[in-house]
Amino acid sequence: MKIIDFLLLFSLAIYCSKAIKNISSKELVKDLKIGWNLGNALDAQCIDTIDYSKDQLASETCWGNPKATSSLYKKLNELGFNTFRIPVTWSGHFGEGPDYKIDTTWMNRVHEVVDYALNTGSYVILNVHHETWNHAFTNNLNQAKIILVALWKQIALEFAKYDEHLIFEGLNEPRKVNTAMEWNGGDKEGWDFVNEMNKLFVKTIRTSGGNNIFRHLMIPTYAASVNDGAINHFKLPSKDNKLIVSLHSYSPYNFALNNGDGATTTFTETNEIDNIMNLIKTKFIQKNIPVIIGEFGATNRNNEMERVKWAKYYIKKAKAIGVPCILWDNGIFEGEGERFGIIDRSSLKIVYPDLLDGLMSNLKNTKNNNNKNKKITKTITTTKVTKTKNSDNGKITTTKTITSTIVTTINPTTKVNNNNKKIIKVVKSKKTSKITKTKTYIRTRSKTTGKNIPIQTVINDNYNSCRSRDIECKKQMYDLCYKGVSRCYSSGKDPKDCKKMDSECSKIME
Repeated sequence: MKIIDFLLLFSLAIYCSKAIKNISSKELVKDLKIGWNLGNALDAQCIDTIDYSKDQLASETCWGNPKATSSLYKKLNELGFNTFRIPVTWSGHFGEGPDYKIDTTWMNRVHEVVDYALNTGSYVILNVHHETWNHAFTNNLNQAKIILVALWKQIALEFAKYDEHLIFEGLNEPRKVNTAMEWNGGDKEGWDFVNEMNKLFVKTIRTSGGNNIFRHLMIPTYAASVNDGAINHFKLPSKDNKLIVSLHSYSPYNFALNNGDGATTTFTETNEIDNIMNLIKTKFIQKNIPVIIGEFGATNRNNEMERVKWAKYYIKKAKAIGVPCILWDNGIFEGEGERFGIIDRSSLKIVYPDLLDGLMSNLKNTKNNNNKNKKITKTITTTKVTKTKNSDNGKITTTKTITSTIVTTINPTTKVNNNNKKIIKVVKSKKTSKITKTKTYIRTRSKTTGKNIPIQTVINDNYNSCRSRDIECKKQMYDLCYKGVSRCYSSGKDPKDCKKMDSECSKIME
């Protein structure tokens, strides 16, 4: 019974904890194609008009949008989005210090929405958004640090078992609110504040247990700005290879965001986008520092076709330097303020289909990325029986030749050619029942033809038992190996031992 109980508990542990791959953020962002922001929902703040003590969930709809649903995310994913940023305002949903305990009902709702998005197979970015406690002033730094640690420890614990598809973003546009420097690139006070907070955020997550040791983290420049000053004074907190710079860019400003003097309805100014992308490239990309533009968009001015031109150009330039972009959608289509809506969240209808096509036009080869690893395998088996008579003794020998042709299409859109055909000829002697391979054309062994790989809980020589060119076998062993690493960290074992295990895992793909 003890063995059975152990196996049951072990299987439950595996089920409840998803192994996280130990890959760099530079590798991760290659899988992010284009994203969508759930704006003006979980980030909405109505402390002055709603009694949060009576209803913690009322804030989600207080800015006019309906509650987020799983159907919304399924629809967006079907349309080509494979990354979802979920802005969350935690102010009003946590208690007093020193614990700053997040309300359970609110945490459960955030968790539910995160799962909506993750269940599509997409990536999710979770953040802290319209907060009032993190304004970038020196006299606010100590208190802001205390709250940041308290909140992120709770959030990190809540999602400690989630894999690399969940990304944390420490701050949203941290800046000197209501000052002349708020949106102008900042100053030393603001830069130092943001750099200190970023450093503390990374340290907090890395010491929060579970898969957070490998969690990919987004950290912003001052105000998440692409201004020269903000970028030039940004400091990467450490040599951690799982850090991503978070930037926001509504460019060109007069076309994309400005509602005052100088605003224009036509997209003709490309220099601003060019300059921003060049700056990102030289300051970050060429230094192997990955970047995500967490917010971008162009407000509606009843100029959809101009926005189509803008979308095509913007995405083309960002894609050229390897930067994925997350569209800002606040659910607003008309009115005097910012109008960044693209999908009606109630009917799930795309309000501006041409704009959507423009956003996706330069990503067609990578649209619906969740299918990229799917394989269509077809096996054709033919049997040929031949009989030969021994002229000396008159005995008849029957030989059965089984020919299996396995055609694997790695991507449904890829044409099948000779390189991914695998032919195995097996001759079975009726007399001895001995199976021998007479001729094999195998470049890589697929799951269809490979042997079952037993579940292993420790790292040993079996992890390196795959043939040198057997990529499928290595992939399975690689994922299995990192489950052991993940369990090592989450169980509280000596980090040195876990790091050693991690090093062994990396050898599998060599």
